Amino acid sequence: MIPTTLSIATRTLRPSIRPSLGSLRHMADISVEHGRGTWKTYGDITSYQPGKFQIKTYNKISPIGLSEFPSSQYEIKEGEAATNAHAILLRSHKLKEEEVNLTVRAIARCGAGTNNVPVERMTELGIPVFNTPGANANAVKELVLAGMLLGSRRIVDGVNHMKKLGEEGLQKERVEKDKAMFGGRELKNKTLAVIGLGHIGAATARDAEHLGCKIIGYDPSLSIENALKLPRSIELADSIVNAVKNADYISINIPYIKGEGGTHGIIGKDVIGSFKEDAVLLNFARGELVDSEAMKQFLDSGDGRYISDFPDDLLWNHPNTVLLPHLGASTAEAE
Repeated sequence: MIPTTLSIATRTLRPSIRPSLGSLRHMADISVEHGRGTWKTYGDITSYQPGKFQIKTYNKISPIGLSEFPSSQYEIKEGEAATNAHAILLRSHKLKEEEVNLTVRAIARCGAGTNNVPVERMTELGIPVFNTPGANANAVKELVLAGMLLGSRRIVDGVNHMKKLGEEGLQKERVEKDKAMFGGRELKNKTLAVIGLGHIGAATARDAEHLGCKIIGYDPSLSIENALKLPRSIELADSIVNAVKNADYISINIPYIKGEGGTHGIIGKDVIGSFKEDAVLLNFARGELVDSEAMKQFLDSGDGRYISDFPDDLLWNHPNTVLLPHLGASTAEAE
């Protein structure tokens, strides 16, 4: 049976672009109402292709991943060019409700978190939101390990110093004399606290142990699947404070959840106040997880470090902070 909305739409189309009854039988049934006012079968009939699902993309989605959608069944368009989208694929784009076409049936976030998608509103509209946990786990884990090195050896300061000496023509004269300015410590025999033992946290714990670190973990929702991936020597703590109090490095690997009982500012004054004075906090999860005021007080009072790939208006130029672009999943393999 032809859906009523499709029959109505057919009667209102210009004769030159009216689909035949035969083609209607092969169209996707998009007659389900989401409660957003008057239903429209088509967003833009001039670009509608009967028999194909249209996917709207935001950000750069890997062609390898998009190739999973055969062109005989799917049409892929970027942003507002997709006026009849049945699904949306996005990475870090902050999705607004007005960008969700009336034809949309599903939204997929190419990454672990969904905080850039209005999940609650989409749930009200009956549009499921999917994520891809673990897809970028290795890429983020490697950046966390790089962050441990950045927080140990003042590598960024050393690079900037050498560039300045190069501009002055003094790099060869000063390369040995100035190295003492950028002394650091080794990772071996240091303690890493991993907060959140999902795909990224478990991988970080496992590889950091191979570097000679002692691992302390905290995750009240630890799954059996991820528990089996943890190093056998890991010590599990019963709270964040107990996990971090003796740690040289702290890696946050938890989702950002708004509202009461959420994770906004979960690394706050009480947690940061338990840090060792030279602890390194690694935040490659979400910027909003960390209380910036409390973090600044900690950095001002000791020799601690803050390494992250999220912007921070208060900490961006602090001498003990290294802020990177949001590089976590920016690898060919993860994309």
